[in-house]
Amino acid sequence: MCNQFYIMRFLKAQIVCLFVFLLFSCSNQPNQKNDSEIYNGKLIRADSITKFDTSKLNRILNEELQEFLNGSTFAFTEVKGKYQSPTSAVTLYRLTYQSSIPEKDNKPAITTGLIAIPSQLALGNPMISYQHGTVFGKTEVPTFIEESMETKLAVAQFGGTGYIVIAPDYHGLGSSKEKNSYLIQKSSEQACLDLYKAAQEFIKKKNIAVGHFFTFGWSQGAYNTLTYLRRLEQTGIPVRASATAATPSDVNYFISQSILNPRPEDPDWSPACFSNLLFAFETYYNLDGLTSKAIRPEFLQAGKEFYEHKIEFKEFFKRTAPTLKSYLTPTFINEIQLGSNPLCKVLTASEGYRWKSVTPLRSYYGERDEAIPVDLAQLAIHYQTLLGKKDGELFNAGKNADHRGTYAYALYHVKPWFDSFLNQ
Repeated sequence: MCNQFYIMRFLKAQIVCLFVFLLFSCSNQPNQKNDSEIYNGKLIRADSITKFDTSKLNRILNEELQEFLNGSTFAFTEVKGKYQSPTSAVTLYRLTYQSSIPEKDNKPAITTGLIAIPSQLALGNPMISYQHGTVFGKTEVPTFIEESMETKLAVAQFGGTGYIVIAPDYHGLGSSKEKNSYLIQKSSEQACLDLYKAAQEFIKKKNIAVGHFFTFGWSQGAYNTLTYLRRLEQTGIPVRASATAATPSDVNYFISQSILNPRPEDPDWSPACFSNLLFAFETYYNLDGLTSKAIRPEFLQAGKEFYEHKIEFKEFFKRTAPTLKSYLTPTFINEIQLGSNPLCKVLTASEGYRWKSVTPLRSYYGERDEAIPVDLAQLAIHYQTLLGKKDGELFNAGKNADHRGTYAYALYHVKPWFDSFLNQ
């Protein structure tokens, strides 16, 4: 009996210990994920890239911009002399920082982004986050500045006139070891938000005071700017004003229209964009078999190599097809029309405009934009207006404004608008 008594006491004690252990483990399990998230935005290192003096910045806004617009329906004369002249040299740094991939259960990711610091610093320099558009090369991003003309333009116009400029590379581009996160909503906005945090840490170490914060983006970057703006508002980070140019705010609309109702002006690089989207969505959303079902078999390998940055666009174009109809399988096109492919549900959930923004917002569109139809480019502001937003505005870059022209117009037009908030 004595032995049985002690055995029972021992077993009860073990049961109590096991219960406490399980209770502690369960109560702390959610915190483990939250604990990993607190490292998001942690600055790992900062490397000096280069310094642009005012003569270089002026060349960017003149000779280099003219070259950027070569072949565009939007002539350089439309914007010549309209940009604010740079008055400050700018020093550029590559920030390497901790981020995560929400679509992969917040898997840790090391990401890179640009910060450009003007030499003329005052108490409370404004800061702008610029989100770049679609690129096909892994290093055609802000931290490889000479390969990113659009970012150079943003740095010249804003950094050269006293703004601190930050610009994310996004997951999978630049020095990132991840897969290309092309139009992946949560991962893209996470990369943007975490660069903002890393930049704040870097600026604090430099003893630089920051004033108002703005956001701006073009094309893919316009979409990312909208989803990022929503995240900033949800997080409670104030944005003084925001602007987008050539904005594909509804990814489902963007993709379905391109497939089912192509326009004569649609660019021959549309299959390259959509191919990268298919591989990115298959990778990030675990849509197994998506690419093999959607892409014609004879083009699948070229599409995979292009997505993985093993071949350049010229090789992809040479080995594939110039239209989406000839690049995609008839079965997949039919499923998009019926809305029955699993991709359709993910595309619908990837919208970037269905909330009522509290931030003053402008959106620019061009009447000859070969990439973004006018109706799509106007959609976000129309939706915001329907919800009662009073400070959402649309601006037409003109009847000759194609995709690049829309950006060139928006860049000079939005600058004085942002400036008007600086003393408020």
